[in-house]
Amino acid sequence: WSMHRIFHFTRMQQNGSTLLPSRGAGTLAYGYGGPVDSLSDRKHSFEQADFKSVSVTIPVPWGTIAAKAWGNPINAPVLALHGWQDNAGGFDNLIPLLSKEMYIVAMDWPGHGLSSKRPYHYNTFDYVSDIRYVADSLKWKSFSLLAHSMGAGAASWFAAALPEQVKGMVLLDGIGFHSAEITDIPRQMGRALLALNQDTEVKSKVHPTWEAIVARVLEGHAPLDDNFDVSCAAVLAVRGAKAVEGGYEFTRDPKLKMPSLLRIPHELNIAFLQQIRCQTLVVLPTHGKWYELMRKTISSVNNTKIHTAEVPGGHFVHMYNPGTVSQLINDFMLSKNTEM
Repeated sequence: WSMHRIFHFTRMQQNGSTLLPSRGAGTLAYGYGGPVDSLSDRKHSFEQADFKSVSVTIPVPWGTIAAKAWGNPINAPVLALHGWQDNAGGFDNLIPLLSKEMYIVAMDWPGHGLSSKRPYHYNTFDYVSDIRYVADSLKWKSFSLLAHSMGAGAASWFAAALPEQVKGMVLLDGIGFHSAEITDIPRQMGRALLALNQDTEVKSKVHPTWEAIVARVLEGHAPLDDNFDVSCAAVLAVRGAKAVEGGYEFTRDPKLKMPSLLRIPHELNIAFLQQIRCQTLVVLPTHGKWYELMRKTISSVNNTKIHTAEVPGGHFVHMYNPGTVSQLINDFMLSKNTEM
């Protein structure tokens, strides 16, 4: 890849420190430890007229995985992975601002958005397998990953397990899976086992109006990010809800809320992160709920391939300030330090 933008990295520090881009003519120093624009991008028109998405359907053994694709398939492939109980729509404001040198496919995880539900409970390791199903179906031998929250956990583990397949990663407010003390894991499994027969009791609630379903999205997401507003909620609801008799209901599988059979022990999570071999940028929102935990994790991993950039905002900053986040991604993905 040739450099598409005028930013070049003058210094790259690892292990949780910041990246500092040089200032080019007519540009801002931002994000990587420097000043950034205010959270005003929500007022802008995000989508470029010539960078529209198309629907993609990917067969899997239990049904289909739904996705949205932007760009030309001959360009460098990037798989975008959303967070738990969200959907591919979470990237709608961000991806149109990314370089057209990339072909980006944003998938709905199984049981999310428009994808088929799993016939069984949802376990952490299955999300890693889903990446392989999608990549194989798209005939991608190697690709990059753009992932948010839980998607960042799956991306991290996939990159460690199959390093030859992942050329680069950008992780948005997440790295590795949420982990637990190893002594707590047996009790966690016990809770999951006791919940196995409750599938028939978990049903989607019907909300009488579209406004009601958007309000429910807002209610569920706002505790993670004070800046997550009605416009963000509506973006997720477009792909995350459907019309039914009596109103609207969520498309996501109610079983997603059931406890996972196996939590990840801290030691195993760290071991996977230490095995990441591709250049990786972790975007850390300074007001994120897990900001301190992620900095501590990255520091303890001590992997020179992992770099960080801080942005003001919270867990969903890529949705309401896509301008700043997109420039971070473009500069990192297209820099000479990242193989695309």
